[in-house]
Amino acid sequence: MMSHELIARYGTLVVFLNVLGSSLGLPLPSIPTLITVGAGIALVTHAASSTLLHFSTILGAAVIGGFLGDLVWFQGGKRYGKRTLHTVCKLSPSRDACVTTTERFFGRWGVRVLIVARFVPGLSLVAVPLCGAMAVRMRSFVLHDCAGIALWASIGLAIGTLFASQIDVLFALVARLGWHALIVAGIVPVLYLLYRYCRRLMLASALGKARISAGELHALLANLRDRS
Repeated sequence: MMSHELIARYGTLVVFLNVLGSSLGLPLPSIPTLITVGAGIALVTHAASSTLLHFSTILGAAVIGGFLGDLVWFQGGKRYGKRTLHTVCKLSPSRDACVTTTERFFGRWGVRVLIVARFVPGLSLVAVPLCGAMAVRMRSFVLHDCAGIALWASIGLAIGTLFASQIDVLFALVARLGWHALIVAGIVPVLYLLYRYCRRLMLASALGKARISAGELHALLANLRDRS
């Protein structure tokens, strides 16, 4: 079984550090952490008032941690513009399209994109400095960013609460399997990242082969003019 007492005692700190780190661009499992902490709190507290108090504290920690991390990128975007965006895109698994995708979202939604940004992988990390680069007012940024973090964290905690019993059984199974479960859990994300990296290399290779020289381009244009 999960150590529910440890989760209840240190869950707030774990959530704060986890969300702060992920907002800064570290590859940390924020949603699984929120779900696990939510399940642990639901299992260790039985009174509704106590559960609500714990959730409010954890939600506040998530909002503060997420906002502090986002504030760093917002100020970076405000000061350095697109240089910050390209730096952030190096942390994204879809770095080739992250700027154009985020600019498309921002052009359609404006600063409101921050409310849903954390639900789209990689969008939040680029949308925040883009807000800074677009000179979004601090008050508007704070309101929309905190609202987005609160909504995102609330859903994670709610999932943990709703499926607390199932999550408890899952952790009990993992505890019985021991190191085998940890090895599998570690291999899966590594394989996924390797797949993304290989696909990126294949795409770059295909684009390189598709290029033509300037002489070939001129010859092609001349041929088209002759035909017309």
